[in-house]
Amino acid sequence: MYYYQYSDIELQRLKELIAPYEKEGKEVYVLFNNLSMLEDGVRFMEYLVKRTFPKVTCSTGLASIKEVIEKTRYPTSKSVLIKKVGWRPMEVEEGKQARLSTFLDDLPCKSYKNADDLLKDLKSVKHLD
Repeated sequence: MYYYQYSDIELQRLKELIAPYEKEGKEVYVLFNNLSMLEDGVRFMEYLVKRTFPKVTCSTGLASIKEVIEKTRYPTSKSVLIKKVGWRPMEVEEGKQARLSTFLDDLPCKSYKNADDLLKDLKSVKHLD
């Protein structure tokens, strides 16, 4: 599935999978084949060097959701949003991620004119600030 972005936890697991090969002195190559392959590769390299992950968005909570959905083409429906961006992780709070679909699943099935229209429904359904 090309619509995918790795979470911090998945990238940590990937490091655990390659660690035994590195201990044996083998050269390991990791290739990403998804829509977020550049972002995933950069985040993975930073984790390997610094042992910390850069955030997938600059902010947390509702502002993190806004960063992702503002890049969406509108008007759009709930089902299209889930398919096109629901797979993206967002920063729920410092050090905690969730897939955007976690928040989009409870939205009413309707068409959204713009990001603000969508955020308004998200605030009321998920009680986000």
